[in-house]
Amino acid sequence: MTGILPRTSEAGHWLWALVEAGLASLWWIVLVGLAAVGVWVAVAVWGRRRAVRELAGRTRVELVPAAPFDPELLEVGRVAGRLASVRSASGMLPRRAAAVRVRVVAGEEGRLHYWWEGPERSAGVLRQSGYRRVEVVAPRAPSERRWRIRFVDAAPLKRGGSW
Repeated sequence: MTGILPRTSEAGHWLWALVEAGLASLWWIVLVGLAAVGVWVAVAVWGRRRAVRELAGRTRVELVPAAPFDPELLEVGRVAGRLASVRSASGMLPRRAAAVRVRVVAGEEGRLHYWWEGPERSAGVLRQSGYRRVEVVAPRAPSERRWRIRFVDAAPLKRGGSW
């Protein structure tokens, strides 16, 4: 088995040769590192701008159920599957821009009103309700109101924190 493993003095010589080669080309390593950081920052900025642009152009549909609205479990599962397919129907969008938002408000006479918000690209999927006895209409007035959720006297959770 002699000759397979290098002697200690040869291993030290090889290690020193690698260190010298690394120091000689250190400027290349730094240049490649800076280029990688620059590309990463450019892609992050581009992705954020694209998400903001897509969020500004979201579509909204209103679903007005009939008075005896009581969907079956199979119906609910089918509609949930359709809402889950909105993301794939919208194409390659950033995650936050491809999300579907569901709003539920009690209207006049105690009837519930549902709004589904999603990407403009998947408006066709949002317009298909899937429920029986539910009317799909365009929202009566485009809301310029920003819906914010605020918690009084509650500190925000840190990312990855526990409840």
